[in-house]
Amino acid sequence: MTKRNYRSLAGFCSAAVLVALLIGFAPRTPQPSHVEDEWNHYGHDASNNKFSPLSIINTTNVGQLKEVWSYQDSKDGSSILFNPLIVKGKMFAFMPSDKLVALNPETGKLIWEFSPDSTDVSTWTRGVTFHPGKSGRQDALLFVFGSTLYSINASTGKLIQEFGEQGKVDFYTGLSVEPAMKKRVHVTANAPGVIYGDLFIVGCKVPDELPSTSGDVRAFNVNTGKMEWVFHTIPREGEFGYTTWPKHARQKNGGANCWGGMALDEKLGIVYVPTASPSFDFYGADREGENLFANCLLALDAKTGKRIWHFQTTHHDLWDRDNGSPPNLVQVKHDGKLIDGVALATKMGYVFLFDRKTGKPLFPIEEVPVPTKSDMPGEKPWPTQPIPTKPGPFSRQGFKPEYFSTITPEVTQFIKDQIAENKYNTGIYEPPGLNGSLIVPAAHGGSNWGGASFNPNSGVMFVNAVDMPWFLQLKDIKSLKKDNDESGENLFKMYCSSCHGADQKGTNFGPDITLKVKNYVRKDLENFIKKGAEPMPSFQHLPQQQIDAITAYLKGINAPAIAKTPVESEESGTKEPYGFSGYEFFKDPNGVPAIKPPFGTLNAIDLNSGEILWQVPLGVDKKLAAMGIKNSGLFNRGGGIATGGGLIFIGATVDQMFRAFDQKTGKLLWEKELPGNATAVPSTFSIGQKQYVTIAVSPNPGKGYHGGYITFSLE
Repeated sequence: MTKRNYRSLAGFCSAAVLVALLIGFAPRTPQPSHVEDEWNHYGHDASNNKFSPLSIINTTNVGQLKEVWSYQDSKDGSSILFNPLIVKGKMFAFMPSDKLVALNPETGKLIWEFSPDSTDVSTWTRGVTFHPGKSGRQDALLFVFGSTLYSINASTGKLIQEFGEQGKVDFYTGLSVEPAMKKRVHVTANAPGVIYGDLFIVGCKVPDELPSTSGDVRAFNVNTGKMEWVFHTIPREGEFGYTTWPKHARQKNGGANCWGGMALDEKLGIVYVPTASPSFDFYGADREGENLFANCLLALDAKTGKRIWHFQTTHHDLWDRDNGSPPNLVQVKHDGKLIDGVALATKMGYVFLFDRKTGKPLFPIEEVPVPTKSDMPGEKPWPTQPIPTKPGPFSRQGFKPEYFSTITPEVTQFIKDQIAENKYNTGIYEPPGLNGSLIVPAAHGGSNWGGASFNPNSGVMFVNAVDMPWFLQLKDIKSLKKDNDESGENLFKMYCSSCHGADQKGTNFGPDITLKVKNYVRKDLENFIKKGAEPMPSFQHLPQQQIDAITAYLKGINAPAIAKTPVESEESGTKEPYGFSGYEFFKDPNGVPAIKPPFGTLNAIDLNSGEILWQVPLGVDKKLAAMGIKNSGLFNRGGGIATGGGLIFIGATVDQMFRAFDQKTGKLLWEKELPGNATAVPSTFSIGQKQYVTIAVSPNPGKGYHGGYITFSLE
């Protein structure tokens, strides 16, 4: 626990205070001791708890926070999702223009910058991994950009020549991807790995649609770049879990990858790995069975990669319920005993809590019968799904009538009519089909990649969540052949308008892009569409003709309509007979989520008792606020951090605000409007007697802001 040391009263107390103490009163604001603290891991430390013991900034003085420096990119680029590291007098950060930089953490002055290989398809990167040099070796930064693993000298920003091929390793190493397939099966990593001894353990991001590849977990030697071990997340024949798939699943299926980040218990030598759904996400007739180790929390021997235990949070996933949040290594008090646990917050709004060593649930988990009737040919949904008895869900479960929006009677009736007329499914585990489903929580969460923070002194977890209905409909690809053509405008409306608006001027979920598309040359715009920019997904899976049509439309180029390309064609590279409607929220006729607010929340959960302590709206919809609805909450991405000063710092929302909340009550104590969205995890650190808080801010062309980092401290 954080210790507080108080100076001798004789040295600074007035006589009045001494008298007050004598009759039983203490000073209102005791001075906390100074604790030196860096931020040298993604999420602060290997436990991924996003907790700093620093208390120089606390609940009594956070209102005095001021901006002390900012570092802005020189040109526009992608959104920044990066959690900066502060270690050994440098801040390491990734810029929208795809440069890794080292900054002076007190002033924001540039020390060095590194540009990855421009031939790689760029990917948004959430963090880098720092490895302290040993036996005369250099301190190293390891990260994946595109499909290359880099090792950089942390002091100079230069490639470490002894690593791989002059500082680089092909990130396809050890994966089941033939060279000819690399253009169609793009593999990268958007979450950093962890260091165990001389091993760099890392997951990967693989396509959600087919063709894909098994998202195997790998360990590379930090000094040489050699792959030391691999864990097959879709098992090979003879391996545990092989019988939970059809035969030869590795040759035709993919996914089950770790894209959200992992946690490491260095003492036990166990790495905890959350995995995603199988590919293709929403149709599983070609992957009958439970599909281990998709949708799992894996405990692997960090030295060898051998499985110690696992728990599957969704069997035979049909809803894109990836475990995208990194786990938290926690200590909790159960039955009078202090237990080392591992907690996993999920898209479903559940928290699963296990004994770290054995995998035994610390609260009972029930296998609950769920609907299995499906109108999809060959689909065999799993008959049960695991639901924890505690903690209770922190997001609403199912699109129930009591959740329907009541902004006006007409809106409520619109929702009822849509469900009745279209026969939409509205439950949490009803299989998706051709009629469509309205799903709460959505594929966006509940919780997502920002994950949870955890205060070890109180045993309380803090997690932000999305609470909005999602429209999901499967589509028969063969029926699409009946359509004569598709224009760039129609494709934009299909894939992009739900966030950016049909007029490209933005909505509550996505920004105005009218200026941005003018500033991009067409090739850069194409790369941006393929890459994605969280929360915007990657559209790498679209046929090149469709991407060409969209970019032509956005650039105002007259281009002929193109023949619709069925998804099973050779060009698109997938043989799935079904596609899906996209990641589109279900909204009322006014463009507002068709559910009662709040649409986004911040939650405090006591992991000792399993009780939700409080839940508050996160973010403000100004349109609804003008209508008198003050508790809207908003769509959010990124996560928060907790501190020894009793605070939670979080951006995440799409209203461009950075906020501080009281851990005990959820009360908003401070907020600052930023020049762009802060959809990242902040960092906090101290130098001397001063504590700083830094947040990545994404580009905002409308304000002439290119994106960068803003740092706050007390005056």
